[in-house]
Amino acid sequence: MADLSPLLKRLMDLESDVAYRRAAAPGEESWRYIPGRVTVLLSAPHAAAHCRNGRLKEEDEYTAALARFVGEQTGAHVLYARRRLDHDPNYDRHSPYKEHLREIIRSAGIRFILDLHGASDRHDFGIELGTMRGQSCEGQLELILAALAEQGFTPDGKGLGRLELNGRFTGGGGVRQETITRYVWETLKTPAVQMELNSRSRVVYRAPQKPGGTPYCGDAQWIERTALAITGVVRALAG
Repeated sequence: MADLSPLLKRLMDLESDVAYRRAAAPGEESWRYIPGRVTVLLSAPHAAAHCRNGRLKEEDEYTAALARFVGEQTGAHVLYARRRLDHDPNYDRHSPYKEHLREIIRSAGIRFILDLHGASDRHDFGIELGTMRGQSCEGQLELILAALAEQGFTPDGKGLGRLELNGRFTGGGGVRQETITRYVWETLKTPAVQMELNSRSRVVYRAPQKPGGTPYCGDAQWIERTALAITGVVRALAG
């Protein structure tokens, strides 16, 4: 771990604010809003564990760190879960997280939402974009694709360099699910995209699950590219 780059060390430091499985103590924030200067907001609703239909679902590690890092670099607004939630903001039709997001969009004049999520390393992409099959960010998609391509994420890329578009994760949810992207686009009339990040392109370090076990570390080069790619996306959208 001693040979980590400054960028990766910063991601680890930022991620340390999140207690994945611990509920908020009295007076403590379950999610945190960091105001920005531009009209783009980065959301990480699954940065901590959360409940869906009464079952606890695992956290999307380092989505909070990436959102915060890009916020530091670009002046984007950031909203992220930092303690275990008793609801699922990306599934439940009504949630406190969504209500806070709505308030921010209206008060800060937000014009675009980039909703970050984590995918397992079983998927054959580095990043997948969910745009509700082109509906949720039709006017911005070309800018987003160009910014991602600058860091090597393309539809014809190989391995973690492959960019998937509206594959398994379309951002639209199903009959019972209301994603952040769907809610923001359909209800708040604000463009949005769901961005799924392969664990190998976002997780800097995961402690062993058992004593003596092996820690999980993603691909350092692609994690840096992911951070820089999202930074480029926000700058393109804000510009």
